Amino acid sequence: MNLQAVIFNSKKAMQYKYLALCFMLLSGSLWAQTTEDNTSSGDPYKFTVDQDILNLKFEGDATVNIQGASGKQEDVNKTPYTATVLTREEIENAGALTIPEALRLAPGLFVQQTVNGLYEVYIQGTEALPTVSNLSDARSKMVLVMIDNMPVNNYFDAGVLWETLPVSLNDVERIEIVRSPANVFFGRDAASGVINIITRTPESNKISVQGSAQRSFAPNAAKTTFSNASVSLGIRDKFFVRLSGNYNSTRRFQDELYVFGVQRYVPSDSLLFYRSTADKTNLYGSLARQDYAVNAFLRFVPNENVEVTAALANQNSEAQTIYEGFEEFALSRRTSVTNFANFNARIYKLNVQASYTFGDQNLATGYPGYQFDIHKLNSRIYYTINIKNFRIMPGASYQETGFNDEGYHSTDAVYPDIIHGNRKLSNYGFFLKGGASFLEDKLVVDGGVRKDFFSSNDQSLLSYQGAVAYNPIERILLRAAYAKGGTGNFARDIFDESISTTVQGVSIQRVINPALTGSTVRNIEVGTRVQATDKILVSIDYFMTRTTNLIQGLSSTDSSGSNTYERVNATTVLKRNGITPSVTANFSSKFKLRAFATLQHTNFQSDTTVNHNNYTPKYFGGITGTFRTLLEKLTVGASVYLYDSYTMKTTRGEVVLPSKVIPNLKVSYKFWQESTVYINARNFLNDQSKEYIFSDDVPAMYLVGVNLNF
Repeated sequence: MNLQAVIFNSKKAMQYKYLALCFMLLSGSLWAQTTEDNTSSGDPYKFTVDQDILNLKFEGDATVNIQGASGKQEDVNKTPYTATVLTREEIENAGALTIPEALRLAPGLFVQQTVNGLYEVYIQGTEALPTVSNLSDARSKMVLVMIDNMPVNNYFDAGVLWETLPVSLNDVERIEIVRSPANVFFGRDAASGVINIITRTPESNKISVQGSAQRSFAPNAAKTTFSNASVSLGIRDKFFVRLSGNYNSTRRFQDELYVFGVQRYVPSDSLLFYRSTADKTNLYGSLARQDYAVNAFLRFVPNENVEVTAALANQNSEAQTIYEGFEEFALSRRTSVTNFANFNARIYKLNVQASYTFGDQNLATGYPGYQFDIHKLNSRIYYTINIKNFRIMPGASYQETGFNDEGYHSTDAVYPDIIHGNRKLSNYGFFLKGGASFLEDKLVVDGGVRKDFFSSNDQSLLSYQGAVAYNPIERILLRAAYAKGGTGNFARDIFDESISTTVQGVSIQRVINPALTGSTVRNIEVGTRVQATDKILVSIDYFMTRTTNLIQGLSSTDSSGSNTYERVNATTVLKRNGITPSVTANFSSKFKLRAFATLQHTNFQSDTTVNHNNYTPKYFGGITGTFRTLLEKLTVGASVYLYDSYTMKTTRGEVVLPSKVIPNLKVSYKFWQESTVYINARNFLNDQSKEYIFSDDVPAMYLVGVNLNF
């Protein structure tokens, strides 16, 4: 065995030891548990063996419901689909700083940090081809992300620009996650699944004021600040209002930036040597993200059969992260000023959703051709018909996304206009969902079909899904599901017919492919959920996914000798299968634990460029635990997120990203009513390795914060 292998194996062994240590620390707190029974002895902190965690009385938490899986409110542990709900309490206890970081608490999600506070989120694993045309193709493109049913995906070239979300974790009530194709109910781009961020709404007439702030304090840490505030009240138990605002500012973890021309990291103060407008393009490399937003949430509940919610928001952000991979730098800066309006109504059995977004975005500041005004209209309506034990839900949806770069004309031959005027994408769809229950609700069947029609290339998409869940006995649920979904086309794929000239003077004609279609995903899953004891729930899910029509860039030379570039559907087929086991243990109201992992195998068929199958991690997962003591004033929240090494390969190069164990710890103390002070340690073992190609090393970060509630 060579030295490199010894070092690598030693590092993995150390990581497993760290993981085992975290398990031991969490388990060890079982014997330090206090109960109300202890107060009778006169010493509230006296421990006895018969008061260990397994003997504590615990009635259990309230049922956690999810709507996005089957289209109806149901127990997340009884749905026939692979689904998870992250509650506000577990997110807050874990100390996550952002919404995408909080998704590391859920099974089946692979989350990469690019620079401080900016992430990419995938369901199961990356969807990019082993060889892609640019860095933007390496992003997550098949997960639909919503805020209260309002899509927030970027339809210019797919993915989610997380810093442009107007809401912060302070606004989140829960996050619903469905890890299988969900196109039937939600429409385009839910090919791998859907993440729906459900916001908080007041429940009483009492005026409530909340504010929190945390800031990094270690001398050499990247400057990081997250702050938010909100006020809410209700009127006569029918009309509720909540106003909130947030401000976030982070700096990069390092003062160097990868330069493609020299294939190494270069100090920020030397970037002007490689590009004269580096101060506009990269702010000399220091910025990670800086954004603020204001929100207004309204809720009207005149009676139990009618509920109307509305939200207005304004967001202003800039961020520097991995995006395109231009001639000079791996990182580029993007800005966004966006306004949101969202409306949801439930009127007896009729459900209506409509949202409108408008503003302007510059996805690559300093590089002409990437700035445009945007607008996005989204609407959906469906009706629920109940006939005995059957449920039928017919519905329809319409979506329109517009891009206008007329006010930002580019005169740069290297970076010409991409949109070429005022252009739009639109699609409409019709769906029919249904479900039934038999054998006194022991057998549940759900399914549906949907047809979408796209304005681009006259394409259409047929989606369908079916699932069954069976409770042979009370504590065991068996489930199986099959689904097919896909994505629509994106603006850059069908509008960009520019002629660009490289810095070497070579002209490249971008050719529009009239036959280009979105990617298609087929997914089979089977699983079981077992209530092992009153306090322990075990689930095991097997999945097999097949993705076709993946998109890649094709460079060629036409008959006249001109260089061309075209987006095509690759013949490569991505096949992935694996299992996701998880254990949730609610030992008591004071101690809760969840452990989960995804073990998977990925291969790319019909691709001669593939020389190994390490383009997605073979495992990833985590552990979360919460422990309360000192009369429930002290709360310790611990979490571990880990993943295996994998290779990211682009036309810019190939990088092996090492396996990583990321432990986090938040200790908070309730000093007055529900107000707390806390210390938040992220990646406290200080594993300073990269999580994304050409990005920053991610070291430890320590923050101190306060949360005030009145």
